Amino acid sequence: MKDSIKKSLLEEAAKCVKCGACKSACPTFDILRREPSSPRGRVSLIEARLRGAEGMRDEYVKHIKECTLCGSCLSACPKGVNVPELVLGARFSQSEDELIPSVFSLAAKNLLGAEGLAPALVKTIMKAAGKLQGVFLKDAGSGEGLVTRFSLPFVGDGRLLPELPEVFFLDRPDISAMKDVKANARPTPESSSGQALRKGTPAVGFFVGCGINYMLPSIGEATIKALDSSGASVAVPAEQVCCGMPALSSGDRQAAKELALRNIEAFEKLELDYIVTSCATCGHALKNVFKDVLSGERIEIRRKADAFASKVRDITELLTKELIYEAKGERKQGIVTYHDPCHLKKYQGITEEPRELLAKSGHVFKGMKNPCKCCGLGGGLIFTNYELSMKIAEKKAMSIEASGADIVATACPGCIIQLKDACHRYGVDAKVVHVVELL
Repeated sequence: MKDSIKKSLLEEAAKCVKCGACKSACPTFDILRREPSSPRGRVSLIEARLRGAEGMRDEYVKHIKECTLCGSCLSACPKGVNVPELVLGARFSQSEDELIPSVFSLAAKNLLGAEGLAPALVKTIMKAAGKLQGVFLKDAGSGEGLVTRFSLPFVGDGRLLPELPEVFFLDRPDISAMKDVKANARPTPESSSGQALRKGTPAVGFFVGCGINYMLPSIGEATIKALDSSGASVAVPAEQVCCGMPALSSGDRQAAKELALRNIEAFEKLELDYIVTSCATCGHALKNVFKDVLSGERIEIRRKADAFASKVRDITELLTKELIYEAKGERKQGIVTYHDPCHLKKYQGITEEPRELLAKSGHVFKGMKNPCKCCGLGGGLIFTNYELSMKIAEKKAMSIEASGADIVATACPGCIIQLKDACHRYGVDAKVVHVVELL
């Protein structure tokens, strides 16, 4: 690790006064109840390691891998100690030393788009997975997805997963037509439904993200429909790739940097007013992480990253602040509750916008207890420790059940996959959807 990065991390760790205020907010400590699994404990371990302490290699790696990077500790800390940044720094250091297998960084870098032939390769792999899903998975019987027949690597046994679509979102003919926009030109002055748009229509670039593209295309459909009905002209750049969060979470900043550069290049070809995403994690990456991983680059690149980030909006943010989605006023059956994604509330400060849209959806809204409690998805925990991830998710499932809601809405494809799995596993009868799917 570079001395400058090491110094910065040590300075951040030194801010911790070991008061323990973070412990009550940490989802992993809430389950495990051991000091090294608390944010305070992780700070102490990371600081000792940075100062050259040896030993406990396996235990050390275990504790830094158990962090969901949800940011709850940062919100609770009176000194503002950025524990997620410290954990990412520790993962970066251990990845360099090959203590943490970089499975996710390899996937992000070599499969999700950082290299030339990667898009074709990942499509081949995902299509093969789609054809074989009937062998490894079975119908859950609820219409919510498929369940693993037996334990699979990085997946686990009895896990509910989305059924992979026959055609990925970005490969669909109607979406491909929206990708074919000439460089340095505004999107064509027609909506996706073919209706002429008024002069001065906002030009919006849609960052799809891997979750929507490969697993939950209905969210993408609903996003474009909502943007269209709100009077936006929508473009879906063909060259966009993974946002890089899987790579960053596993400690590979270089892969995250390459992906950031490629995405900025894909979107800057268009004269866009806004760049919208319906994934809270992607939104955090596009707004904040891109600038961070490119902070050491030359000034022209930093300016491009700043310009790019300034245009990024979450779909709930864009529809309530800039475009103003108009509801049809139809009353609908069912009670809906809302789960705050960590990357939306804690990292972007977006809380009321999704609820405002839900109020316009026609459903009766009822809040749940601890709506912003982490669902256990983040930081790669669902792959590195699925059982712990599900124990965290169980508390969220119980909150959903206690709310009495028929529908639980959220604003992150990853949270949707996690919540569907948790509701299935713990017998909670609630449909899990994205906010925009209810509009």
